[in-house]
Amino acid sequence: MTASQAKKILVSQADNFAGNFGEVLRSSAIFWVKNSKQLKTTISFSNYWKFKNSMDVFILLNLRELNGDLVTRKIIDFDTKAVCNFSPPDNFEGSVEVEAFSNKNMRIPYAAIMAVYESSDSISMVHSYARAYSQHEIEDNRTISVGEESCWTLRDTDELTSFAVIHNGPTKQEEQLVELAIRNSAGKELVHQFELEALLPYQTKIIEPKNYFNNLTEWLDGKAGNGRLSFNLNGGFTRMLCVVKTNDGSELQVTHSNFNYSAHDTDSITEGDLRAYMRTPNVDPDFEQEIVVYPDTNKGDYNSTSNEVTKKFKTGEIHTIPFNTNAAQVVEFSREDNILPTRIITALRLYTPNSKLPAECSLGVVHHSRPKKNSHWMMVSSKFQSQISWVDFKEVYGGCPDDAEFLFQLYSSDNNEEVVARKKKQDLPDTSFIQLDQIFDNKNLSNDFQYLFIRCSYGGLMFFSSMKKNAAITIEHSF
Repeated sequence: MTASQAKKILVSQADNFAGNFGEVLRSSAIFWVKNSKQLKTTISFSNYWKFKNSMDVFILLNLRELNGDLVTRKIIDFDTKAVCNFSPPDNFEGSVEVEAFSNKNMRIPYAAIMAVYESSDSISMVHSYARAYSQHEIEDNRTISVGEESCWTLRDTDELTSFAVIHNGPTKQEEQLVELAIRNSAGKELVHQFELEALLPYQTKIIEPKNYFNNLTEWLDGKAGNGRLSFNLNGGFTRMLCVVKTNDGSELQVTHSNFNYSAHDTDSITEGDLRAYMRTPNVDPDFEQEIVVYPDTNKGDYNSTSNEVTKKFKTGEIHTIPFNTNAAQVVEFSREDNILPTRIITALRLYTPNSKLPAECSLGVVHHSRPKKNSHWMMVSSKFQSQISWVDFKEVYGGCPDDAEFLFQLYSSDNNEEVVARKKKQDLPDTSFIQLDQIFDNKNLSNDFQYLFIRCSYGGLMFFSSMKKNAAITIEHSF
């Protein structure tokens, strides 16, 4: 038994919805960064604490080597700008940690920050995934450092390599026995245990399955598989960055892992409407959609229904629903024992025949216990043709009325002034997507990454932003 398997953790979505994180005077995020001839990383964030909650924060940016050694620490101020876009030095690989401090309760300990990875033929983005816990969180036992991570798509071929990135917290993690498992599209799994060397404080570790499974390419047989990892961190949140790259470095796509809910647990719904929903947005016409339900669900037998077709699947199976269209889709989920776990981890995949790597955006499901959400943050870029799209979970919230009010606020890295646009639902395109230059004048758009804040009087929408480069696309849901 690996050390991480000794303790099962309840991951409460009810606590998450209620913002039950204790006193939050520090909010943070850690990202893997790499700058080379083939790859450029940008860490981007806005002063949303001020814009959204009128809260002043003090921000530190920490650049570290892969082994955790500090390279530089700098103060980020927003006196003359509303957005910070930071790239590490040339020929560098390591991590960037962004910490926001306040003398008021920020309520959410994970910061709304984005990382963008641009290679010669692709672009990919991901929101905050890992962080180092504050000392009082550790003392209050408000941590998840027992790693049971899954929802990690593997695409290894002779031309492609998959890997995951983990970040240790502020205290050394002793040598440990970890378990790495790979599951193929047929649901068969190979398991390998190995000794992972001690992790130094803030160390970034890259786990590449090819190094542990000589037959990985043959095992996957050209189809997407799934990886899961059991491990421990010391003072670090266990979420992983999941990466697929072409071996020539021309393309790279990222998303984040999620919990293995057949090992950890989540709360359940046993009364009322026992259905959950996933909706996908309209996207660029060059791209086709596929939905995947990752295999490590809360144990049970499930149904998915889309376009009047019901399919059965169970824990341990990679359940995919290809649509062969760019048009918006809706999928209804239920479990055959009429117990609905609050978390069913899904993803949206976007394909094009001319791109070697599909985009993958980790999502989830919406059900009647999820509270309304009226405000949304997202990163945008006119240089990379950002498209803003939205979906309406009318099954849960009743549907967006035509007179619903939308407030759009745009923030930039070259000034600290906001640009405001107001619209009603009836003024927006029926396609449920809009380009930036349809909201704001071109003079307000920048080639640098910007942030868009949307407030809507109706609380049943989910927003997405996408970017394109060459034949590649990336899409991410809003905060």
